[in-house]
Amino acid sequence: MDISKRLKDCIAHPQQKNKLDGFRSILDDILSSTPLGPDQVQHLKDYVESVLDEQTGLVVSRQLLAEFIDAFDKRITDTEIQKQLLLFAIDRAQPRAVSFEEQLSQLREKLAGVYEAEEDFLEAAKVLQSIQLDSGHRAISDDYKLQIYVRIVQLLLEVDEPVPAETYLNRAALLQPTTEDFVLGLKFKLSQARILDAKRRFLEAASKYHELSYVSQIDEDERLQCLTAAVQCAVLAGAGPQRSRTLATLYKDERTHRLPSFPVLEKTYIERVIRSEQVAEFFSTLKPHHVAKLGDGTTVFDRAIREHNLLSASKIYNNITFDELASLLDVSSDKAEEIACQMITENRMVGSIDQLERLISFESGGAAHNERNADSAITVAAAAANGTPQTNQRIEPSMLEISKWDSAIQTLCHDMDAVIATINEKYPEYVSSNFEAIA
Repeated sequence: MDISKRLKDCIAHPQQKNKLDGFRSILDDILSSTPLGPDQVQHLKDYVESVLDEQTGLVVSRQLLAEFIDAFDKRITDTEIQKQLLLFAIDRAQPRAVSFEEQLSQLREKLAGVYEAEEDFLEAAKVLQSIQLDSGHRAISDDYKLQIYVRIVQLLLEVDEPVPAETYLNRAALLQPTTEDFVLGLKFKLSQARILDAKRRFLEAASKYHELSYVSQIDEDERLQCLTAAVQCAVLAGAGPQRSRTLATLYKDERTHRLPSFPVLEKTYIERVIRSEQVAEFFSTLKPHHVAKLGDGTTVFDRAIREHNLLSASKIYNNITFDELASLLDVSSDKAEEIACQMITENRMVGSIDQLERLISFESGGAAHNERNADSAITVAAAAANGTPQTNQRIEPSMLEISKWDSAIQTLCHDMDAVIATINEKYPEYVSSNFEAIA
């Protein structure tokens, strides 16, 4: 008896149990011949049509469709055939979506998995987006919704689509506090960090990545990737007090000393000028959006290095001409003036610009300030290299030089500690015998 005749007999059979057994026997016979050829694929499509026939009965149809979906795990393994059958089943079940909501969700999850395996991430995300998660016809757990939302976010980020990804992350954020699934929570936090990174909110992203790098439940390689990403984001962040504190936190984390990106981290932390030839290796590790062109034709990385070098120059010089600064930053004189003006305006660097003399004068080693005529005080945003928690300290003008001296002493003490720690690591016996207080 051919498959079509057997399917018709199953549909017409009055006994539910016999109907189930008949359909199962047909599916088993179709899948018994491997590999599946065009005839078997057509038989499977006929099988789906018959299962979804209204005469089959809703209870039986749901059970048989669920068993058909399970067959994709072990018995239907060819990806092209999987895609063909899943698309066909979704198309046939969609007109009765209310009756087959759960099964349609499962079919779409399977199809998204196929697209993801083919690295067609955008199509996989679109398939998952079509899953009905706000239905009044079935109970859907918050964990399931969160799982789908996070998966959509991850897929959209793979194709550099942070804007729609953030929309789904915001939906997930409403559900994340209720979940007890630790792994799902980690995926959410990682997605959060990646979106902040993609939106160039580098300091926030660095903090999230660094936090994840300490989670022991994550594989060592993934923790290392998070730590590397934290360093990248900290280096790419706009120069200023907040960046200095983030750099200090990462520099003091001994794990970063083993990273290939550590030389760049160290130079940014100790506020030394970085030449373009010194960052070639670091540049090669950056993600595409880190090196994307900005409106002025430069990249995020170019901007970060130039701002860093300008802030470093402010620690070395009392003043510098536009032309000399342009040579240091490898830009035009007008561009050098623009960069300095922006950093001073945004309170990320102390200084003043004399356009007649074409001269930039620096004060207080680069800490942001605001003149206050009422009480002749200055608000100084601390930018000490050791990342002290001091953020807004009011200092009278007469005390400004003392404040600068205090900052220099702090830096010297920290550098001395670093030197002694290095000696202790290589020659512990020498340290124990010559530095009793430390030993």
